[in-house]
Amino acid sequence: MKLGQIHKECQRKLAKAIQETYSDADAIINESFQEYYSQGRPPQYYQPTDTLEGAKNVESPNISGDTASVKVGYEGEQISYNTGSFDGGEVLAATMTGTYGVLGNPDYDENAFEKIKDKVKENFAKEFS
Repeated sequence: MKLGQIHKECQRKLAKAIQETYSDADAIINESFQEYYSQGRPPQYYQPTDTLEGAKNVESPNISGDTASVKVGYEGEQISYNTGSFDGGEVLAATMTGTYGVLGNPDYDENAFEKIKDKVKENFAKEFS
């Protein structure tokens, strides 16, 4: 195999691993919201706002030749608590630390990021082993 062919094959594998990671990360972030709400669900008379789901930030992968990246996480700028008393950063901080009497599972974000890191390793190992 010529050097140019090896280079093209590596680019193809990189793109495939990033695309798979993007897909996996999107699903993991979606699942993380369910994990958050799985613990300490409010009493039935209170309807959760599901505000947290607006913080999802999973951008399409950027793939260009020998480089590729994907941005995955939570971004508070898109959300605020409906009373206007908390901005998005404060909402995320409260959910991730369990402060201000929030009722969800504060480990949702760390668990999601660990799962995403595992998927990155798995996807790249599958392509480049």
